[in-house]
Amino acid sequence: MTSEQPDPAATTDEIRLLWSGHEPGPARRGPRPKLTRSEVVAAAVRLADAEGIEAVSMQRVAAALGYTTMSLYRYVDSKDDLLLLMSDAAMDTTPPGPREDGDWRAGLEEWCMGVVALYRAHPWMVRLSVTGPPSGPNGIRWMEAGLREICAPGLRPSEAVQMLLILTTVLRETLRMESDMQQAAHRHGQQISDNESDWVQGLLGVLDPGAFPTVTRVLGQLGTDEDEFGGLDLDSERVSGPAEGLGFGIDRILDGIEAYVGRRAAD
Repeated sequence: MTSEQPDPAATTDEIRLLWSGHEPGPARRGPRPKLTRSEVVAAAVRLADAEGIEAVSMQRVAAALGYTTMSLYRYVDSKDDLLLLMSDAAMDTTPPGPREDGDWRAGLEEWCMGVVALYRAHPWMVRLSVTGPPSGPNGIRWMEAGLREICAPGLRPSEAVQMLLILTTVLRETLRMESDMQQAAHRHGQQISDNESDWVQGLLGVLDPGAFPTVTRVLGQLGTDEDEFGGLDLDSERVSGPAEGLGFGIDRILDGIEAYVGRRAAD
């Protein structure tokens, strides 16, 4: 099977694993398990939160629990299964509920803020490969909350799913870029804003305004009053880097949904 044509059997197995209640499958020979699958997954999540997803291995998780590496295979069959379970376990928070005023846009903004909070709490999540839509109970819970709001203005089912995918992709990829930039800045003992400033000033020092008039003008105006924009604040602490303009971008996507639904209603 190619990446464009996932194995249906593998997808079914993943769904079965994710909805198994985080408990081991049929009993195996040997001593009765003293751990639960949920405890193994929780230990792996703690390790990833502390040291990044690269630190997660069956050996490291077993050591954190005080067990041998081989003993972990009583609870999860492979590291891939462990990562799958971790990705859903990390989403075990309550998404925003329906708004009393029925304001779908405000509800969707709250949903976006909740997704950002999830990724900030578990930054390693943006490092995981995306092989398909959410399949676990926690992921579906968040999908339910997002679809509830995005269907409200009158999008067709296929349109609602596509728009939710776009929103999720924008959030995830922006925060992944932010994480990359933070790591690069920290390696040099800097903040993202320092790197950005160095980049702007460095380019302005070498660019020929005659050859690159637009780039020169835009870089020269960054951070000035002429460059101010408004938008949903998705980060209560406000950071520099890609996430600084994330709320502005999300607001424009929601503007597009409103305009699209409005045009269709007028036809």
